[in-house]
Amino acid sequence: MTIIKGSEVILRPATPNDCRQIYEWLTQSDITSKMIGPPDFIDNPIPTWEDFINDYNSHFFDDIDPDNGRSFIIEVSDFQLGHINYNEIDRRTDSVELDIWLASSDHCNKGYGTDAINTLCKYLTSKLNCKAFILAPSARNKAAIRAYKKCGFEPTNELQTSFIPDYHDTIVMVKRIQQ
Repeated sequence: MTIIKGSEVILRPATPNDCRQIYEWLTQSDITSKMIGPPDFIDNPIPTWEDFINDYNSHFFDDIDPDNGRSFIIEVSDFQLGHINYNEIDRRTDSVELDIWLASSDHCNKGYGTDAINTLCKYLTSKLNCKAFILAPSARNKAAIRAYKKCGFEPTNELQTSFIPDYHDTIVMVKRIQQ
């Protein structure tokens, strides 16, 4: 897979060597508590390393089956500042769930996450024919909801039959692309 260029960010395909760093950004950042773990997210505990590698298994770090999902490192000027991925593409609806987290609060509110999401959506539309994108934050994560709305995502009550929410107050947000 090739590097994907956005307005400001570059999405570099993650390799197995990036896995530990991605895990640490998720679980040990100064913004971890805004997404997972106590005190506010007791319903979504911080994953152990074993939990993480079971969820983010090898297909997220190779190009063997693009429909199965892929992880990317978000970079600006060769500096790694976060992670974004897409999960398995639902070919019945050409829809896919995305997930994103930044490495620290230093990278928030600069437009990097918005650029990364929009860049990945454009790529998945043009290269893998995706037409609908899903993000599913907790209602408690107000900053994420605002950021996702900037990218054109809107709350929906439509759920895929295979969708399993991470939070008791998950807000499913969708962005549809017309081709």
